[in-house]
Amino acid sequence: MTNDFYYSEPSSPQESQSPCIEDQITTHSLLDYLKEELRSVEIADTQHYKSERVSNFLQVPLGIEKVINFGSLVCLDSFLYTFTILPLRATFALLNIGKTLNASQKADILKMLLFLLTSAFLLIYTEPSRMYHGVRGQDNVKLYVIFNALEIADKLCCSIGQDILDSLFSRTRLTQKPSTTPIYLALAVIYAVAHSLVFLYQLVALNVAVNSYDNALLTLLLSNQFVEIKGSVFKRFDKSSLFQITCADIVERFQLMLMLTIIACRNLIELSGSNFAFLPRAFIRSNTQLETIFSPVVIVILSEMAVDWLKHAFITKFMHIRPSIYGRFVDILAGDLVSTTKKIGAPVDLAPKASRRLGFAAIPLGAFVVRVAVQALGMLSDSSSIDECATLPPSALQRGAVVMQWFVWLLVCVVGWLVLLAIKLLLGIRLSAFAHHRQAEAVARRTEDVLTNLQTPIGEGNEDKDDRIRSKQHLSTRIDDVPNAPTGKIPLEELSRYDMVKRIW
Repeated sequence: MTNDFYYSEPSSPQESQSPCIEDQITTHSLLDYLKEELRSVEIADTQHYKSERVSNFLQVPLGIEKVINFGSLVCLDSFLYTFTILPLRATFALLNIGKTLNASQKADILKMLLFLLTSAFLLIYTEPSRMYHGVRGQDNVKLYVIFNALEIADKLCCSIGQDILDSLFSRTRLTQKPSTTPIYLALAVIYAVAHSLVFLYQLVALNVAVNSYDNALLTLLLSNQFVEIKGSVFKRFDKSSLFQITCADIVERFQLMLMLTIIACRNLIELSGSNFAFLPRAFIRSNTQLETIFSPVVIVILSEMAVDWLKHAFITKFMHIRPSIYGRFVDILAGDLVSTTKKIGAPVDLAPKASRRLGFAAIPLGAFVVRVAVQALGMLSDSSSIDECATLPPSALQRGAVVMQWFVWLLVCVVGWLVLLAIKLLLGIRLSAFAHHRQAEAVARRTEDVLTNLQTPIGEGNEDKDDRIRSKQHLSTRIDDVPNAPTGKIPLEELSRYDMVKRIW
């Protein structure tokens, strides 16, 4: 028995006859093999781009939070526009009703009418308390189905509703085809009511999950959020799809924050006692009630942030996209805020242009908030009681109390509206200044973005590049395409959330 052995690649009979192959057959002893193992260098050739992947992975949360925060402020600006600027514009348009109204004034009147009709329907035909107890009586499996069904319904309603509203408020329809306006107004009312009901049921389901005693429903809600990672990460995306995902995350984050704020305020009113004050008892007595109210809210928000971070970090890692792309997304949204060009047939309201790109439904969400706010005001008014030991007659006491109560609520509404108007104006000024500042520096960033795109993608060698080009050439043949089908890629600057690129988010 010998300590030598032959180490060679398997060869065919033709290769065994070749002298070059025979020269490559070498003999190694066990000692030589051990020396090779001890002296071998195991530093990977891909270390340079692997470190860049890790660095980009850690930079994604900061980049995605910047664009989500900016987009959320844009949604807030459009949301406040519905309550503050739109009533003023509609009032000024109604004052000129005897004169010839332009397309913008007609659109303002129609939007305010749509908002009032939707709010009136919700106030008359919906009862959130009954909806809450109806959803609360369901088991966990049904609630899981309700969560997913409402999420799908929200996306479908927003997709079709955006087309309906753009058609209703288009300059061409308001000036050249006014006879079809009632038809589209009826469709818009149906859509707005349906979408508002979806928002209302989402609030009820979220309230049931947050206020569950055993936290089982809250765990179900958190698991439903993390399922989103599975549905998004293990797919191929490009920059257009990533932009649509970002738009969807912006709207989802804003709606979730709004609903959680409403739930926290309702719970604070219910737990602060019968005698309501501007400083609730929870602040004075102990922090137990505050922990009970806000701990589930904070958990849901933090889990949503973690899901967004992980989702975008892995998407950019797998698709070899650098975090600088999120700065480009901010530039696109900022460009919508400073755009002043008006195309033929385009909607006349350019203020919420960025929110339309995001797919944000301001009117249904505003009507939904009106319904919830009226219920909250009713809860506050029920907390006040009449002194039964008063010396005045009950009828006179009741009349005086009712008049004073209506005066107080009217004063509160006026002051609240003025506060919202001030916030809207300050927010609009800051967003406009930031957008102009971003656009002034956008040229340099676009040049840098072009240079970045010309670089070799992260982790792609020459062989991988040749394979990618070869596969693209084979797949780009037009033999299998439908004749006269629309072709071409939508530019990123013209892309909105509900344009079909690969899928709708």
